[in-house]
Amino acid sequence: MRRSLLAVVAAAVLATSCQAPASPAPAPAPSAPRPPVRGDVPPRLALETGVIIVDTPQGERRFKVELAVKDNERQRGLMYRESLADDEGMVFFFERMQPLAFWMKNTFIPLDMIFIDDALRIVGIVESAEPLTTTSRRVPGLSRFVLEVRGGLSAELGIAAGQRVRFEGVPEALWSTSTATPAPLPPQGTP
Repeated sequence: MRRSLLAVVAAAVLATSCQAPASPAPAPAPSAPRPPVRGDVPPRLALETGVIIVDTPQGERRFKVELAVKDNERQRGLMYRESLADDEGMVFFFERMQPLAFWMKNTFIPLDMIFIDDALRIVGIVESAEPLTTTSRRVPGLSRFVLEVRGGLSAELGIAAGQRVRFEGVPEALWSTSTATPAPLPPQGTP
């Protein structure tokens, strides 16, 4: 009896150890960055406002804009916004002309980024920047200001590189070329 019980146990152990290994569970599919839930969203910054006007061949295009002047205001930008009216935007102000790049981290809506030089001329446009990414967006050349508006609006309104802009209700010290800090000169090589 003992011998037959041992044979049954041995057969059970042998049968268990001979099974094919279970296939590993499939790896979870990569997911898009998780947008913050409402409780994670910090309160909106209280920014000064003004108007920027873009002169297009079809006429003036006016935008009520928030003014992002300080580092923390520029870093926050339009993050966490769920909508932006067609006549609204944000202008980012910098002290001097420089290569500028922006990303869309924690930005829920596509945006057009309109890069402007210190002569108040549009240098270039990044159209419909994809939301919720950290991909760097830029245009060739130097800029001093960036206007962000709803994605696709530039094309709809005929806004293009080379057009001029002007400000209303925005302190001149923020945009005047006489107050701009010149960009540093590149190092000179030795002869």
